[in-house]
Amino acid sequence: MILTLRKKILNTTYLVLLVLLISISSTSNVQAQEALTLSISPSIFDMSANPGQEWRSSIRVINVNKYELTVYLDVVNFLPQGESGGGKFISTLEGEQNGSTIAEWFTISKEPVTILPEQSVEIPFSVNVPLDSTPGGHFAAILVGTKPTATENGQSRVQTSQMVTSLFFARVAGDVIESGTIREFITTKKYLNSPEATFELRFENKGNVHLKPQGDIRITNMWGEERGVIPINQNSNFGNVLPDTVRKFIFTWKGEWSISDIGRYTAIATLAYGSDGRQFTNSRTSFWVIPYKLILGVLLGLAIFVSIVSWLIRLYIRHMLIMAGIDVNEFKNSKQTNTLAMRYRKHQKIKLHSSIKVAYTNLQQHVLQAKGLSNKYKAAFNYIFQYKLLIIAIVLIVAMIILLVVYVINANTSYRSYEVAYVNSDETVTLTSEDIIYNKLIVERGLQEVEINPNLPKLKIINRSGKPGVGAETRIKLETKGYQVISLAADFSSPQVRTVIVYPTDDEKEALKLSPRIGNALLSVDTEPSNSEVNTITIYIGSDMATN
Repeated sequence: MILTLRKKILNTTYLVLLVLLISISSTSNVQAQEALTLSISPSIFDMSANPGQEWRSSIRVINVNKYELTVYLDVVNFLPQGESGGGKFISTLEGEQNGSTIAEWFTISKEPVTILPEQSVEIPFSVNVPLDSTPGGHFAAILVGTKPTATENGQSRVQTSQMVTSLFFARVAGDVIESGTIREFITTKKYLNSPEATFELRFENKGNVHLKPQGDIRITNMWGEERGVIPINQNSNFGNVLPDTVRKFIFTWKGEWSISDIGRYTAIATLAYGSDGRQFTNSRTSFWVIPYKLILGVLLGLAIFVSIVSWLIRLYIRHMLIMAGIDVNEFKNSKQTNTLAMRYRKHQKIKLHSSIKVAYTNLQQHVLQAKGLSNKYKAAFNYIFQYKLLIIAIVLIVAMIILLVVYVINANTSYRSYEVAYVNSDETVTLTSEDIIYNKLIVERGLQEVEINPNLPKLKIINRSGKPGVGAETRIKLETKGYQVISLAADFSSPQVRTVIVYPTDDEKEALKLSPRIGNALLSVDTEPSNSEVNTITIYIGSDMATN
């Protein structure tokens, strides 16, 4: 019995020690598997060449890790796969090489390359286009990958394999055909409860070279006012459509909510493509923004309004008939239709054309001409009590007219803020309306990247001036001074007159320096703690900046 118990204790001890050893070993392996980051630049080449021409360039492989890294290179052919812009890589096997594929035209060292920690290596290559190459598009990819290194001290230092690619699009001169069209342009939903739509655009390339359609989608409300612009491939190297393929682009749009913007929306997609001569194609779609809960409430309110006005008019007519000495019950029950109808039309005519005139005459006689303040108050009270039904009806009608005027004015507002989002190289990019204007100004003015001063605080800009583009102009102005703007947005739902700088308590000196650079903006301390690790200064642009 005692021996059996001792044996069980020993077995349990061995098991615990084994688990501890496995845990220690796993921890060592996890520590050995350091995070691996590898990048390549540029990520895409777009080349045009003639048969027999040699084209030279290079790629830069960047090792941002804190340890040495060995990479391996290969060149493969690239073929499209699906409609999302993805593709598949096809290697050229030995014995099948006849010079017809672009991967065979590359001259690049395929020896392993060692990159020092936090360093980069430039790898040159050349492309020799054969004389008998086929005109049109040819596509390849330069693959740069890692493999497990040899073990050191019994442990593997890097056990993760990663691969990055640089896509290569070549256009060989000759009988080149550039032809494309928008095959489909739709919204995923036709009826929306809020101004948030998702668009699917499918572009078909019918030619023999790759095309990069560029343009935009313009969204207008039922009054013809613009409510959003979605740029397509305007600031991107991606978005190419290979020959004889269809590529699907997905965009989302989120507009600023306004009750005056409910109704039918129209979206028009216009794309340009081609290098030899720009060609255009366009398509349109429509959708409805109908907040059914709100509409039901409005309809209920209108029904109540019409019922109240109708009831007040009936009461007023009854009151006028009594004042004329007509028995209302006799008037209702009498079968002498001709006489009563004539009398009714007479009194109705009096009501329609004379009641307001009579009320105004009584106002002058009994209220305005009354002597003494107390008599005027007494006359006014009696007057209001006597004509209360008419006054209430007039007030309700005037209020409805004012609401209709405000609705039409708001519906014809020429600009509202919005956001758009799209997928770019497996990354979702979100742009505000101010970002889109900023990117357009950068291209139009040919502005280059400015040098950021790391000692200056990071900025957020929100345009509340009521005028689009003021935030974008302010960003350009501050970036030329070395500031880094990490966020740019617009908020026209709460416009303000003066520009205000909201700063953390630690950045008071920087805020004082910043104020004179944007029209001596007002200063305000942000007392709430920030969730971000980096303090930022927020600038709320007012209408005073729109006039500067």
